[in-house]
Amino acid sequence: MLKIGNVTWRGRCGKHPTYNPAEDGEGGIRGGCARCYALLSIQRQHTALVRALREFGPIAERKRKIVELAQLQTSLFD
Repeated sequence: MLKIGNVTWRGRCGKHPTYNPAEDGEGGIRGGCARCYALLSIQRQHTALVRALREFGPIAERKRKIVELAQLQTSLFD
């Protein structure tokens, strides 16, 4: 079982505080900044994780258990 809780994380580059990896992408990184590249990597990995969780199936589908009821009444016409 894997439990992933709600995580709120706010990261930004000290040199480029206006850089937003979701909007700017790799083209928005100025001067080859390592922290901006790290933010871009984190954003891409987060997007991949969310996509994988959604592909796994909705929560209601995963929680539903298939229960087969045993036949409690024997046939009256045997």
